[in-house]
Amino acid sequence: MSGIERDKEKKEKGQSEDPVQQTESQTSQQPVSEMGQLGQKLSETETRNKELEERLLRLAAEFDNYKKRTIREFENIIKNANQNLILDLVDILNNFSRALESPHNNQDLKAFKEGIELIYIQMKSLLNKEGLEEIKAKGEKFDPALHDAIMQLESDQQEGTVLEEIGKGYKLNDKVIRHSQVVVAKKKEETSEEENNLSQEGKGE
Repeated sequence: MSGIERDKEKKEKGQSEDPVQQTESQTSQQPVSEMGQLGQKLSETETRNKELEERLLRLAAEFDNYKKRTIREFENIIKNANQNLILDLVDILNNFSRALESPHNNQDLKAFKEGIELIYIQMKSLLNKEGLEEIKAKGEKFDPALHDAIMQLESDQQEGTVLEEIGKGYKLNDKVIRHSQVVVAKKKEETSEEENNLSQEGKGE
């Protein structure tokens, strides 16, 4: 075989092997490319997670500050809620002080009584303005939601009627804060005819 023929044969063999080599080269490059993509996605995910973690920490810190601020504001509201009421009561207290001092300088008891009555009206008006309301009792039908029966008495009035009010009851903004202490009517016990006869005989003797 001449040199030219041998070169031709090698060339033909080389051409026949090229497709296989190309396929193997492409196959070896694919895993490298996929690994690169996965690595990039992993890096992006880690970055995203870090951003979310930092955001969550900021939100937690902001919420903690908001909670502390809200608690302080609520405590201040509770602390100062009755400030105006206390100031009004101080004025009434001063009026009481002046009224108590007046008898030492003035023996007019009528004027002293009138002064106390004015202070009472002032106090009652203030408390009504703040939502305080007296519970009606005497002559009303007994209501356990409003009244506290401390005694029952036989009466000609309808059973369950409030006969007397021993202690006043109050509502604050329609909520019962103190029940009225009352005496309630109960039905009179009916006496038998025999008892009536004995009673009349006793009177006759």
